[in-house]
Amino acid sequence: MTMLTPQTSGRSRDPFERALVRYHSMQRASRWGVLAGIALGGFFLLDSVLWPIADDFNRRADRMEAVLHNASERATGLPDDIVQAVLSHGPNSVPKLESIGKDKLAGAIAEIFKKKNINPGQDVRPAQPLPASVLPDIAASLGGVMGKTVAEVRFEGTPDAVLAVLNELDNSNAIDAIGDLRLNYSAATKRVSVQMSLEKWGVVRKSGRGGA
Repeated sequence: MTMLTPQTSGRSRDPFERALVRYHSMQRASRWGVLAGIALGGFFLLDSVLWPIADDFNRRADRMEAVLHNASERATGLPDDIVQAVLSHGPNSVPKLESIGKDKLAGAIAEIFKKKNINPGQDVRPAQPLPASVLPDIAASLGGVMGKTVAEVRFEGTPDAVLAVLNELDNSNAIDAIGDLRLNYSAATKRVSVQMSLEKWGVVRKSGRGGA
């Protein structure tokens, strides 16, 4: 009876297994060359595609905070009817109650990741108050101060899946900013691990005891 070796049974193996057998049959220098090529390809993917996206999201989060701060200075002394109009118009309106925004944020995260068949890890921080200079009059009209809900999200996927998720999160009206975006590419698994903060801004009502 003829014994099958890895070489003679290679045709019955799947492509990944055949590639693995071929890799182990290489000389050590050749194996190092293959690993270096994979690592270099992963670096170019991060450097040319994913890292620029992360930098862009982080810059946009900083810009949004600056825009809101400038808007608060310009809004000082506006008539009440103008303030109410600002609160009532479309996706570009000033955020309303933080509690409502928090529910919308959680719903958007669940829907987007479910659609992509990805199970993220997430931690939602309690609402954090923003500086008193941010939209004080508009926040006061709703009986509170401006604050933000932050969801820390972690997940991994193929580069294409990660880009698709980031695009949907960026386009969601339930998410006001994406910040602290960190991406790590694994050459071994060809997958990208992601950590990021998703923010929803809104008015945190003051408690009856005088606190926020």
